[in-house]
Amino acid sequence: MARHHPHQPNAQRAAFTLRFGERSRVRAELTMTPAGLLSVGALVSSILLSTAVIVRTARRPAGVPPALPDEGETIERLR
Repeated sequence: MARHHPHQPNAQRAAFTLRFGERSRVRAELTMTPAGLLSVGALVSSILLSTAVIVRTARRPAGVPPALPDEGETIERLR
């Protein structure tokens, strides 16, 4: 069972045990504060957003520029 941390009254706690057959067992405990939960959410969001950019780039045909130029720009100026 997770230990109580008196200096972290808002901490979320979780514990679980996995058993593999008769002899093997894995036990895990986690204590996380609201700030830690927000940090994990920000990291997961940034990973998912960067993955979307990589997939979009990988699906684009070779030789196609990443974006069209604005009305006032010319192709030669972008090169």
